[in-house]
Amino acid sequence: MFQNQLKAQLRHTKQTAFGVFIGFPATSMVEMAAYNGFDVVVIDNEHGMLSAENIEQMVIAAEHAGATPIVRVVSSSPEEILKAMDRGAHGVHVPQVDTREEAEQVVQAVKYPPLGKRGAAFSMRAARYGTVPVSDYLRHANEQSFVCIHIESKKALENIDDILSVAGIDLVYIGPTDLSVSLGYEGSIDHPELLKAVDVIQEAARKQGIKVGIHTKDVKGAVMRKEWGADYVCLTVTSLINQSFAEYINQTKKQGVN
Repeated sequence: MFQNQLKAQLRHTKQTAFGVFIGFPATSMVEMAAYNGFDVVVIDNEHGMLSAENIEQMVIAAEHAGATPIVRVVSSSPEEILKAMDRGAHGVHVPQVDTREEAEQVVQAVKYPPLGKRGAAFSMRAARYGTVPVSDYLRHANEQSFVCIHIESKKALENIDDILSVAGIDLVYIGPTDLSVSLGYEGSIDHPELLKAVDVIQEAARKQGIKVGIHTKDVKGAVMRKEWGADYVCLTVTSLINQSFAEYINQTKKQGVN
């Protein structure tokens, strides 16, 4: 049964964990991210184009290469969360969690009774296809599964203290772009009021003893958020690829190489 390296890192060290979102079917990309030192691969099925089979293969690739596989699901729907967890995901990123009730639903969907309401089936990959004792699996899954909720709307910001009072949340993840759009700042992640809102979320999480993650777009932003105090920083793999492509082309063409 899996050991959640991300959960252990956040619990027992003060080191910031770094993750990358991958939203297209690419087990090789998952492996490259892990081999290059990313702590987490977030398999993005909210904006991505992934089947259940794609997700399972990418989870397996992450595990084998040494990164923690987390799935960003489409919504807080228990059915969506169940599918991801049964594929063997070590946890979920859940977008657009706006109310306490939604946060409770997420925790209940990830955890088995008595902590939650997750449907139990022991023939799937997460339970090693029924080859381990049921009681051991249930206990272990509840201990190791990771619950990450996204705060990325004006409504969620207004309900932040109520949302974060829900037991079982491991990490609150801030989506600055969505939050900026929701607050009326048109995607400006450097807007002073957006930056104030981000600080409000961090402070609310600290009061509840909940770890804080945040999305960024490049190395500069990741370093800044690490220094700000983020426990967990992610960006999207396409950002890295585009930056690398552009840097290569710009530098080589400037040297007269076609």
